[in-house]
Amino acid sequence: IKSKEKKVIEYTVNNNTNNSLYYGVWYEMINPSSINDDIVIGKSEDTTNDTLGQLSSRSNAKVLFVIENKTDSNIVVNVGVGYSETSSLNLPTNRNLITEEYVDVLLATEYIESLLPSNPTTMNNDDPDGNVRYMGANPSNYVIFNNELWRIIGVFDVASTYGGNTEKRVKIIRNESIGKYSWDNKTSGTGSSTSSYGSNDWTDSALMEVLNNGAYWNRTSGTCPFGSNDTSISISCNFSSNGMTDEAKALIGNAVWNLGGTFSVFDGLPSHFYGHERGITVYSNRPTYWVGKIGLMYPSDYGYATSGGATLNRASCLAKEMYNWDSSSYSDCKNNDYLYNSSSTLWTITHNPSSSYSVVVVKASGSISSFSANSDIYDFPVLYLKSTVLITGGEGTSVNPYTLSL
Repeated sequence: IKSKEKKVIEYTVNNNTNNSLYYGVWYEMINPSSINDDIVIGKSEDTTNDTLGQLSSRSNAKVLFVIENKTDSNIVVNVGVGYSETSSLNLPTNRNLITEEYVDVLLATEYIESLLPSNPTTMNNDDPDGNVRYMGANPSNYVIFNNELWRIIGVFDVASTYGGNTEKRVKIIRNESIGKYSWDNKTSGTGSSTSSYGSNDWTDSALMEVLNNGAYWNRTSGTCPFGSNDTSISISCNFSSNGMTDEAKALIGNAVWNLGGTFSVFDGLPSHFYGHERGITVYSNRPTYWVGKIGLMYPSDYGYATSGGATLNRASCLAKEMYNWDSSSYSDCKNNDYLYNSSSTLWTITHNPSSSYSVVVVKASGSISSFSANSDIYDFPVLYLKSTVLITGGEGTSVNPYTLSL
């Protein structure tokens, strides 16, 4: 601000969320380092505190911020608008954007869907239900969750109770595995297990328990399923530094997970698996759905995450059975899929109803296959954020991931 100058900055503060939002102006004196009587900083010319007001959902307001420099020297002041869900803004901690810009806080679901038109090479909505998804070898879908890097699979219509209304929710997957464990390894006659290879009923699987009720959920040490020979074997596992924090738990809620399966993984296109997952084909008396918080990815998530490459485009990949994606002829499909892991075979939540213990996996070779539930496979937790979660910053890259809040 120049000497003897009075500057009025006009902000438009937009609240595009479904929640009420408090807002306020923050400032930092860069030169001089402290405010004196010759520098007047006010808000709307008649307000002396940081809190300017409260916006109801889907509303906006004009804010005038006044700086008057009565000194003989130029001064530097950084000014911006901050927001909070509570009236205690604690500015500038909660500041959002910088001088002469405006706050545009969006629901995470709306923000991600809004990116689709301008990102045709890294996003799509061509699955049977038009869900917006990320695709390609390394799209900008990184997000900080649980103080870790996770990746956004997409935006899906999900219900929190069986038969309840659906709402759009963001689905995310941990960027790194939490370890190598069995999907299930209960002895025959325990729970739903009727074999020495564990059970492929996710609703009582040992891994489900670890993720939703055990050591991982409680951010502590404990035991995890590992292998079997008609004897349940557990190994020590410690999630005291990477289990679910209370802050992370607040961002997620129950979701209805479809548990339909397919008898053969050899003839499944991504669209076929998408239908199977939402179908009613299951092993004898297995549930067709589960209500819970933390699950695993679907085979179709892997399929629809490919963008194809220079030789085979996306359409060609989606028209080829994923069982054959390990072929050199189809390397474009797996190599341009961020859910592909060349060093790890990954569990999915989907079972193969041809037996009581067969579970679908994504192999390190890139193909879809079935393994026994007691196999020791890498686990990448997957969950749905609450529909009210906001994107509050970041660019979605691994070095500047999206940030989240309620």
